[in-house]
Amino acid sequence: MTRTREIDGAILDDHLATVLTPIVSLLVRNRIGVDKFVRVAKHAYVRAANSECSSSGIKLNYSRLATITGMTRKEVSLLSKQLHELPVHTIVRSKEQRALRVIQGWRMDPRFQNEKGAPAELSLRIGPTSFARLVKAYARDVTPRAVLAELQRLNAVALIQKGNSLRLRSSRAQAGTQNLQALTELARVLQDFVEAATQQRSTGSLQSFFSFKEEAVLLQGTAARFQRVFSHRGSALLESFDQWIAAQRERSQNRNSASESRARVGIGIYLVNDPIVKRKMEPTSRARRRTGLTRS
Repeated sequence: MTRTREIDGAILDDHLATVLTPIVSLLVRNRIGVDKFVRVAKHAYVRAANSECSSSGIKLNYSRLATITGMTRKEVSLLSKQLHELPVHTIVRSKEQRALRVIQGWRMDPRFQNEKGAPAELSLRIGPTSFARLVKAYARDVTPRAVLAELQRLNAVALIQKGNSLRLRSSRAQAGTQNLQALTELARVLQDFVEAATQQRSTGSLQSFFSFKEEAVLLQGTAARFQRVFSHRGSALLESFDQWIAAQRERSQNRNSASESRARVGIGIYLVNDPIVKRKMEPTSRARRRTGLTRS
């Protein structure tokens, strides 16, 4: 029984490390050390425990929170006081975040790429692939002028052709700023992703659709073709979402909807294109003897 628990614990540790690695990689790129990560993780534990108890109608006290989180009452007490002193945590879509989403769309949406799949040079206002159209697709109600000013502040774009068109600078020029903003954007998206994947919704709420498919393909050209085809299809689906939302707004204007409750709805798409690296097999003991290899 003890051996089984050790194995289960090791498997859980490995799964947790796998889940955290993408986030920690972003922290490492921004030189955020483990001490800060551990401190913030404790804050997150107390916040999550508070949320779970509140949603379940459980009376909160430091002893209960300490039991749930595995921390001491003193730690929980101190962290709870710090959380109460902070404003309610909401992820605000700042100008920087909107600018980041525009940059991401510029790089990934095939409508705004050239024939080589790189970010295209965009006209500021004219045409279906203009910068104004890009901003409308990825920054919603923020004006193109406001987004352009923020991108220029971040040194992310360059005006060309007498200021009539725009070019996206290399990612290296704004990597530091984008990494920090990406962490904020990740926090918003990751919460939705986890809830959809695990279906941790409140009782009586609609279950979110969540599905995932993958396959190992043999040819490099197939992977590139997959990227092109499904980038276009994903882009079209997101554009249809905008059209659907516009239709719903028009319907709501035709009736008195001021007293109706509201819900946040959304759709997320991501593509996977990850090369499979074959592991080199370690020589057997017989092969080691034959080749003269020995263990140190």
